[in-house]
Amino acid sequence: MRVTWTLLIAKRYPAIAAAVFLSTALAAVVAQAQGKSESSSTKGDFLIQGFQTPPVTARLRCYWWWLNGHTTKETITRDLTEMQRKGYGGVLLVDANGANQNGNDSVPAGPEFGSPAWTELYLHALRLADQLGLEVTLNITSGWNLGAPWVQPEQGSKLLTWSHTTIEPGAGVTIKLPVPPVKNNFYRQIAVLAYPLHQGAPLPGREGTTRKPIANLALKSAAAEGNFSMPDLTSLLTDSSPRKDDEDANINEVLDISSKVDPDGSLHWNPPSGSTQSWEVLRIGYTSSDARVSTSSGTWQGLAIDYLDPTALDLYWQKTVLPLLTAGRPYVGKSLKYLATDSWELGGTNWTGNFREEFQRRRGYDPVPYLPIVAGRILGDRDLSTRFLADLRRTVADLVNGHYDHLAQLSAKFGLGIQCESGGPHGAPFDALETFRSSSIPQTEYWAMSPEHRSADTDRFFAKEASSAAHIYGRPLAAAEGMTSIGNHWNESLGMNLKPSYDQALTEGMNRLVWHEFTSSPPELGLPGQEYFAGTHLNPNVTWWRDADAFFLYLNRAQFLLQMGEPVNDVLYYYGDNVPNFVRLKRDDPAKVLPGYDYDVTSTDALLHRFVIASGAIQTPEDIHYRALVLPRSRILPLVALQLAQHYVQAGGTLIGLRPLRSQGIVSDAEGKQFASIAEGLWGNCEQKPEHHVAIGKGELFCIDNAREAMQANGILPDFEEGQNSSLDYVHRRSADADIYFIRNTQPQPLYTSVTLRVSGKQPEIFDAVTGQVQKSLLFTPTPDHRTSIQLSLEPYGSIFVIFRHPAAKNSVVSIVRNGKLLYVAAHPDQAMLPEGFNIQSNDDVPILNTALPGDYDITFSNGDTKHISTSHADAISIHGPWTLRFPPDWGAPSEVQLANLESWTTSPNSGVRYFSGTATYQTKLNLTQSQLAGGHAIWLNLGEVHEVAAVRINGKPAGTLWKKPFSVRVDGFLKAGENTVEVDVTNLWPNRLIGDAQSPADKHFTWTNIRKYTKDSPLLPSGMLGPVVLEPVYRLPLK
Repeated sequence: MRVTWTLLIAKRYPAIAAAVFLSTALAAVVAQAQGKSESSSTKGDFLIQGFQTPPVTARLRCYWWWLNGHTTKETITRDLTEMQRKGYGGVLLVDANGANQNGNDSVPAGPEFGSPAWTELYLHALRLADQLGLEVTLNITSGWNLGAPWVQPEQGSKLLTWSHTTIEPGAGVTIKLPVPPVKNNFYRQIAVLAYPLHQGAPLPGREGTTRKPIANLALKSAAAEGNFSMPDLTSLLTDSSPRKDDEDANINEVLDISSKVDPDGSLHWNPPSGSTQSWEVLRIGYTSSDARVSTSSGTWQGLAIDYLDPTALDLYWQKTVLPLLTAGRPYVGKSLKYLATDSWELGGTNWTGNFREEFQRRRGYDPVPYLPIVAGRILGDRDLSTRFLADLRRTVADLVNGHYDHLAQLSAKFGLGIQCESGGPHGAPFDALETFRSSSIPQTEYWAMSPEHRSADTDRFFAKEASSAAHIYGRPLAAAEGMTSIGNHWNESLGMNLKPSYDQALTEGMNRLVWHEFTSSPPELGLPGQEYFAGTHLNPNVTWWRDADAFFLYLNRAQFLLQMGEPVNDVLYYYGDNVPNFVRLKRDDPAKVLPGYDYDVTSTDALLHRFVIASGAIQTPEDIHYRALVLPRSRILPLVALQLAQHYVQAGGTLIGLRPLRSQGIVSDAEGKQFASIAEGLWGNCEQKPEHHVAIGKGELFCIDNAREAMQANGILPDFEEGQNSSLDYVHRRSADADIYFIRNTQPQPLYTSVTLRVSGKQPEIFDAVTGQVQKSLLFTPTPDHRTSIQLSLEPYGSIFVIFRHPAAKNSVVSIVRNGKLLYVAAHPDQAMLPEGFNIQSNDDVPILNTALPGDYDITFSNGDTKHISTSHADAISIHGPWTLRFPPDWGAPSEVQLANLESWTTSPNSGVRYFSGTATYQTKLNLTQSQLAGGHAIWLNLGEVHEVAAVRINGKPAGTLWKKPFSVRVDGFLKAGENTVEVDVTNLWPNRLIGDAQSPADKHFTWTNIRKYTKDSPLLPSGMLGPVVLEPVYRLPLK
């Protein structure tokens, strides 16, 4: 049975209904802009080929920063050519400044955004990107917050403003009302209202009473934004408990006396006869909020446009965007695929020219009599006042949604999609998920680790919002501006900072990284060049760019696999209709479904228009389905959402949540009674039942606020279950013939553990995105509850893909005994005592035992076969040197130094070595005997401690690039009996050279940059290969 609710809400919510048609109309544009998403049928060859050589769709993107507009055609050519060579798929072109923030220096100015000279550079970029097969997304302003120098207050963002005048009872008055506070010499009047003050005293409190003002009034009235980390603002739906003397006036006592006011503000008015109370006259209108374009280049600073007024966007489009599209017409829809705007940093906004009419159309009543509430008065009671403020914010959010819908419509006329970072993280007055409904690629952000800014995960990870938006609105890609940071400059560790941050974003559902940032820096400026004050700097000027390919391949392989199929998330959490509304980081877990299950979050708009009920599941047209719908923890939701929940559970769905308390906003008595009746009909006495569960129609209701308990009570097993003492996170996607799990170690220590995955009858394959290797694991077992348990070995902050595509092998391992001691038994995988690095995998259907421990092994397979194998001890070979360390010319270091021992370059007495930044080459000779190479074992070269990247050559042949712990690579295929030459190119980071230069006059510097983080007293970063360097034998024994 399928149930849809579009007709149910079309009359009550006309704006939402209209969005359905817009979403449908945009679908073709989204498909055209993105290209057809990867086939959901992941045939073996296709999957492995795409994994090892990721296609353009899967490749890394970046914020390509034209800092203060300062770039050249030659620099653009260098940038794009290098990106294409290193495996990028495209750029998000951002003209912006910000060079001199946080005490850094300014950089030279380039052409003004949109000027003829700037447009010539932009066309060169589009032309070259087209030749190189790179996609371009264009940020359509300089900086962010759409705006320009020519924007007038009439087209700019607006706020309510007012003045109060108290009139004593008695005869009529003629008085000139004070003009409310005005910004930018712009004021438009809405109304002049009068009402009797029941308690007769001014705001905010009254002497001798217990009255409290409305809590968080600026946030509740959308006059301000919350903090910068997607705050939970459900508290705005309520206020402090009512107290005596709370009420200022009744709503039916508010009089509109606008007609009694002359154009100059003079009031001629007689209070009603017989009145004995003081009257307050509220002159209320709107003015400029003075919100401006942020971080723009040159003179582009100006007022931000009014996001609540589509005509302001139309004018901006005509004057700014259309000329760029017209100039770039040959590349529109080719290299130029998307238009973008960055994060909202406008602050609050709560009125526009036709706001009154829009409010009446959407909420069904006139807001003007209620405006004294915005000015701090309590009308009726706290509940009524709070409900009106909720309606005000909701209307603001609806109009913000309309801004992005309209931008998508304008873009679609050119065959372009939009990629807007519209959902935060600043706590602005909008419904974050709904702002994404017209985005081709929903995009949020995540931050790299930094001790100076956003150090807590709650302030760093917002990718769950983008992935939820992508899933509920049917978009294959969920993007994130990633690796953002403030305080870091060229000091981030790839393996200990950037990789774990990226991996966490993947487990939140991101599958496209837009690296922040790649600054275009003309070579004549020097190295490391000009940079934005924030972000993880990554361009050809970084020290490790030469060897970045291996790291980029990891990113691209992971994204390729996580763009396959659809997400497997058991729970759909409805986060209500409050504004502001955000999806926080994954472990915020509003549904209380973690660990073991995953979830998406839905908005009211998507809940009403994007889902149908089929076979007891709630699902999207793309066949993303959920096993349960969880209601908001606030217990406040619109009637139409409660009606949907009623339909859902009666049609066979599983509904989870405590009894809803009331509707949001001001509703009629009839609607309030209907809400209460539905709630009573569903919940009844459920919460008094010991099992907190009732059957309703074909479905069931769990009247608890813990989805995990409900899932387990309903017999739905965890999708992912960890062994003992492990610290893992995961994400799961499914295509027509593959289940794809990405599993990460959240800790900086190695981990050997078991996991149980909700897949049965299929063979687990290990896809290693670092190396590109694919192996079948034989250390797995079917569980009695029809899942699969598998042993995993994960390195520090390690990650792995476990993929199920084919029928399970008949020769999985049942037990392993070493030297008479039981190491592993499939029936109890969580009790395994296998050593680190031990595994049994299958390559070309030949089982291979991998272990560093010698001994007598007895292995029993599920098909009844047994295998006894003995391995003798093989010594590890320490490479003590001596080492020759060679440095490049003209960077202050000697051409070479001899090292008896390995130590950090920063301990050298030679200042050129101590402060060196770049790539230096270690070389030594190593003699091996034939017996050391024999014995059926693989040999791994372990470099020990390395800072930061190492490229290994054995006998002149590249053996691998290492960028994370352990810095180890297999080399037996490169070694020979006799003399061997071992070379290791080690690259450190920029800070040490910058610190060294800070101790010298400017004319002695080797570097130039506008960044001023490092001083002569800054601590040096450990650098080089610190060892110990060891050849480690690992037995690889066929078990035929």
